[in-house]
Amino acid sequence: MKIERRKKNRREKLEVHAELARIVNPPARTRVCNEACDAVCPTCGSTGCACSCSSACPHISTVLTSDPAFPIEELIAPLAFELKRLGVFEPCWSCEGHKDRNGDLWKVPRVWFYCDSVVYIRILYSVLKDMDIEERLEVPWQVRVTFSDDDNLGTAFSLRPDSAEKPNVTLEQLQRDVRAITEDLYDRVMEKAGILLNAD
Repeated sequence: MKIERRKKNRREKLEVHAELARIVNPPARTRVCNEACDAVCPTCGSTGCACSCSSACPHISTVLTSDPAFPIEELIAPLAFELKRLGVFEPCWSCEGHKDRNGDLWKVPRVWFYCDSVVYIRILYSVLKDMDIEERLEVPWQVRVTFSDDDNLGTAFSLRPDSAEKPNVTLEQLQRDVRAITEDLYDRVMEKAGILLNAD
């Protein structure tokens, strides 16, 4: 069977282009984590600028979380930050991965997030696929549809490794993947969004 391109009318194309423009030309923002961040910027001395916001910020774990009593785990916090930095993903839960009592992989690293458009999911998946093809990752990573609670109307997505592809993968290998995705995510997503924005 031949895969035909799905035809979109003018209104649908304009909607997708507007969604892509949200990534490529984001509105001016203050702090990436949230307005509650009052860390003094080492660059300009402000407590409201975003000029020093980065995934290396030591405050991410406590400021990006919705409840400071439950800080984001240190190794996954930079990836949650980079997702939020793009302005179209809203991280809502994360785990840096854990071993069981025997030292074997028990929980894989992952970030759950909300997203308003499937075009953003497409871009995210495409970035992960490219990184896998380029052998930047130990295992392929995927984006899955998930949800948090039965009474939560919001559909969430999970960014996680497909450890079934490599059953003997270690937590350390998966955490290296987390660092690689964190390093590449922003630039790769921006590039993909720009290509799509300029398509037909």
